[in-house]
Amino acid sequence: MTATALRPAWADLPDQVRDMVDSCLGAPVRSAAGQTGGFTPGVAARLVLADGSRAFVKAIRADDELAGAYRDEARVADRLGPGVPAPRLRFTAAAGGWLVLAFDDVAGRHPRFAEPAEWAAVLSSVQRMTGVLTPAPVPDAPAAGTALAPLMTAWREYAATGPPADLDPWTATHLNRLAGLEQGWDRAVAGTTLLHADLRADNMLLTPSGEVVIVDWACACVGAAWVDLVILLAAADGIDPDEVVRTHALTRDVPAAAVDAFVCALAGLFARECRGPGLPRSPHLRAFQAATARRTLAWLARRTGW
Repeated sequence: MTATALRPAWADLPDQVRDMVDSCLGAPVRSAAGQTGGFTPGVAARLVLADGSRAFVKAIRADDELAGAYRDEARVADRLGPGVPAPRLRFTAAAGGWLVLAFDDVAGRHPRFAEPAEWAAVLSSVQRMTGVLTPAPVPDAPAAGTALAPLMTAWREYAATGPPADLDPWTATHLNRLAGLEQGWDRAVAGTTLLHADLRADNMLLTPSGEVVIVDWACACVGAAWVDLVILLAAADGIDPDEVVRTHALTRDVPAAAVDAFVCALAGLFARECRGPGLPRSPHLRAFQAATARRTLAWLARRTGW
């Protein structure tokens, strides 16, 4: 994924914040490489320290509207066990009006789903992740049906109040059926697994050893083990999602009606969000949401045969 958010650089942080990071990491920062992927507009930098060690740091102003998501991520990351394919949280701290999270740096790049070996590594990592996260190790994480509820009502709202004028013909024709199908998604996703709930290529790193590590746990919630795989498939361009659903251990025994309800709700989420006002600090988010909406609606149309 190309650059998606407009991020401050490491050098833009106040001296007080950078000095605090030096102290917490135990050595001065010698160099910082800014990371441009993702949609949140905080600092994201891979650091090399004077002693040769490395760390990954993300930071955002403590009064930013997105700071709560960083706090949620820190709370979850601190409770992920060593068996989870995720980087270790080294510390969370605040200084100079900024909130800072520091992790072990993971050498790697985003996996390419079009490469069969890399896609296989992604699927293996998702299965491993759900296995070690059942039951959820974060007892106060919200249920998926609660956490996602405010986002998963688009078709019912459009059916009640009228759809946007630019809604595509297939969706407009089947709007009432979509609203009915969407209504059951929360029951379908109930479960006891800690979910990442935001799986896509730029939240994954493929290491030189071939392992896929999952990063950015700000949206974590608790639900059925198959949910993360379906979220990933909605964001995976060029993949046959139903082939994966039919064959993967996480989904092959899940009732089709449950998958349909969740895919329907996801499609509505992205269809509504992409029509929101532009976000100056994340100028490519709406285009990503629009592309995901089109892909997920096409998937749903194939599944339902409508």
